[in-house]
Amino acid sequence: MPVVRLELSRLTEMIGASRKEILDRLPYIGLDIESADSRSVRIEYSPNRPDLGTDYGIARALRGLLGTETGLPEFQTEPTGITVTVDRRLSKVRPYIACCVATGLDLDDEDVRQIISLQEDLHNGLGRKRRTVAIGLHDLDRISPPISYRAVPSTFEFTPLGRKTASSIRSTLSDTYEGKAYGHIFGSSKVFPVIVDSKETVLSFPPIINGDATRVTTRTRRMFVDVTSTSQKAGDDVLAIMATTLSEAGGRLRTVAVRYPNKVRVTPDLTPAELHFDFDLVKSVIGLDLSRKEMLACLARSRMEVKGNRALGPRYRIDLLHPVDVAEEVALGYGIDRIKPVYPPSKAPGAFNHFEDFLESVSTVMAGAGMIEMMTYELTDRKSLYDSFERPSSEMVAVQNPKSLDHSMLRDALIPSLLAALSGNVKSDYPQRVFEIGRVYTRAHDDVKESWHLGCLIAHSQASYTEAKMYLDAACRLVAGLDVVTEAAEHWAFSPGRCASVTMKEEGLGNIGELTPGAIDAFGIGVPVSGLEIDLSKLYELLK
Repeated sequence: MPVVRLELSRLTEMIGASRKEILDRLPYIGLDIESADSRSVRIEYSPNRPDLGTDYGIARALRGLLGTETGLPEFQTEPTGITVTVDRRLSKVRPYIACCVATGLDLDDEDVRQIISLQEDLHNGLGRKRRTVAIGLHDLDRISPPISYRAVPSTFEFTPLGRKTASSIRSTLSDTYEGKAYGHIFGSSKVFPVIVDSKETVLSFPPIINGDATRVTTRTRRMFVDVTSTSQKAGDDVLAIMATTLSEAGGRLRTVAVRYPNKVRVTPDLTPAELHFDFDLVKSVIGLDLSRKEMLACLARSRMEVKGNRALGPRYRIDLLHPVDVAEEVALGYGIDRIKPVYPPSKAPGAFNHFEDFLESVSTVMAGAGMIEMMTYELTDRKSLYDSFERPSSEMVAVQNPKSLDHSMLRDALIPSLLAALSGNVKSDYPQRVFEIGRVYTRAHDDVKESWHLGCLIAHSQASYTEAKMYLDAACRLVAGLDVVTEAAEHWAFSPGRCASVTMKEEGLGNIGELTPGAIDAFGIGVPVSGLEIDLSKLYELLK
């Protein structure tokens, strides 16, 4: 979690509140106080609230919570006439750039420290250690517009920040700390991005290092900000946070025209974010009987406002994604400390959920039989779930816009996840007998159905259908008090002629058998594997 150090004297002046009031209210905007002394406080903030990475953002939020400055902050922008032209050769290297200008600044050492600290936190968080987003801060008085975002070869020379002599791109990547730390981002690229002005002064070599000629100091009165990225949205989000922070620091914001080969964008765009305001949802989520007027007052203290059925949040609030987030902001504006605990109306004693008790009994039986329980991810990848078994994926439940290909599918069976777990234990001694009780997901028309399954795998040189059947029979007799019926069948996970269906009271529960050699090889397991998978949700319903 990122940590920011704040001077209490600055905070009290910016907020207009006492030291005690500030320290008392900080936790109620989602901040943790790591340590505090008479002069400063160290605060840990959530990465999903990067706008709280400086005392400017924290003061802005606290003024709202304390009621001294409420409602949606307004940020006015004016055009600068400055243009940035983007080289089409950067389309596969680092294609996006967004910029702004802040004028009228009067920064002291603490101001510069806070802004640089925010820059680094954004690099490490939203910027994914500069791979996705990198920020450059420059003294505009040392720049001669127009500006170019250009592709250059590795022999191109400039003077990096903090150096006295020029060096090539190649040398910068191999000889500087920044180059060694972030040079891998370029992979095998033959061209590299630089930002230069009309006099060929290098502003930046993103995402590695800025040029020395345009360094920011306490004498900087006009600041030029560049944000280069591999994602246009991520770049716009970061620029919005930097721009609004500079506005809070006393800067007047100016826009920049970015000219791509096929379009022109004006940045920054500080239009407020819009979410649906659902009055009934807010009441049900926070459990408070508030009127609409009271909710609007709470949102105003959270620096938001409502127009009709739309909740408007400031552009720097990139964490506002869903109507439930609006409910959270109402609760924060109301005051988390004012929400009293409410006891349930029933005076009956509590009891364990019957289905959870059933699952626990199954787990106890399997563990008592000498099996090791595992817990694997419900999200998996297409290769493990489908390709390794040569099964069709027409009914797959895919994740929209997954963050990782390794977690792009909701599993519809436990056996692939258990095989993947066994593949990580191939150097351990055999036999290996594992089981898992977990949720699986199947498509039901336009809906997705959840159910709980039991999956078991047995891996050793003599693993067979017979051994798997022994565990199945024991589990069903001890848990259900009934025998199961097995009949020859075919299933994508098991070898033909080595597979059976599992039924009880004429209801199909799953399958049992010896896994296909292809699947065993696909997961790199060098011994035979047998196993079973049954639907515990169905079994529970049968036993009611």
